[in-house]
Amino acid sequence: MNIHATLERLIHLEERVGHLYIRFYKRFAHLPGVADLWWEMALEEHGHAGILKMVKALTAPTDRGRDVRGRLRPLESLIRGCERDAKRVTGLKEALGIAVRLERSELDRLGRETMRGIARDLPVVPRSAFAPHEAHLDRLTRTVRKFGGEEVLREAWALSSEARGRRTGEVLSASEASGRSRALRGAERRDTSAENRGLGEGATASRVTARRRSGVGGRRAP
Repeated sequence: MNIHATLERLIHLEERVGHLYIRFYKRFAHLPGVADLWWEMALEEHGHAGILKMVKALTAPTDRGRDVRGRLRPLESLIRGCERDAKRVTGLKEALGIAVRLERSELDRLGRETMRGIARDLPVVPRSAFAPHEAHLDRLTRTVRKFGGEEVLREAWALSSEARGRRTGEVLSASEASGRSRALRGAERRDTSAENRGLGEGATASRVTARRRSGVGGRRAP
């Protein structure tokens, strides 16, 4: 397959996903923390497109590469479906579901493999640009835990730090996925409980300090 044709299709797909995230950024701009997530994701996708354009500039129009049309077609179908669904989004839960579907696709993996196959001497930064971004994916899964609902959470488990540590290509059964989603919910509740305990302990300490200063419940300074 002509390598320029492959790169052009990948660039187009990365830009389309980036535009989707910009759409969600505008839609949820009234939620600062969530809007920041969409903006970061849009920046990443457009960054991938820019790097692929750089790689294209290093190759000749006649260069050939591996035929990946069989992998590109499902990606194009998935992104087309997400674009269609995005037009009907009414809430954050639906938008997060679309994002999880996109992030679980092999778009970035295919971009990474294509780069490695045609430009082995690229500098370190471009070659590593398609690697999974730990902080980025962790932030997405945390947002899903808070706003995504159980079904989206099951899908998002594959993006969690725990799942990324598992063997590549391992498939979970429905019961395992459900168990993992419950574990993510439990982690969120533990985080919230810890915050609440911290607030409670802080309030108790403040009351004790105030009583001591006023002489209540303790000796006054002579």
